Amino acid sequence: MIIRRWSIHRADLDPVVGSEQGKSRPVLVISEDTINNLLSVVNVIPITSRKPGRRIYPNEVLIPANNFGLSNESIILCHQIRTLDKQRLSTHYGSVNDPEKQIEILDALCFQLGIEKG
Repeated sequence: MIIRRWSIHRADLDPVVGSEQGKSRPVLVISEDTINNLLSVVNVIPITSRKPGRRIYPNEVLIPANNFGLSNESIILCHQIRTLDKQRLSTHYGSVNDPEKQIEILDALCFQLGIEKG
């Protein structure tokens, strides 16, 4: 399976410790394609479905329902960056192919990591 940046796959995130996102859930691949082709691991961000009334924080990105292959309104959890072996990835849902949404995700990552854009 070819893994590309901005693609959304199902991944098994267990086992976890404490407040880490676990279970089998969608994840967004954020590592560069050149690296994805060379290594057996990828960097991902877990995605969770949005519960009614849940606030969205600056290090999170809201994905409306029926976008990028996700049927539910979802939240990309940029504070939960993980490195996974590609063997943990399964079903491909779709890709974040909207440049504005990609920038929103990168902005949330920069906020989380304290990286100033310049």
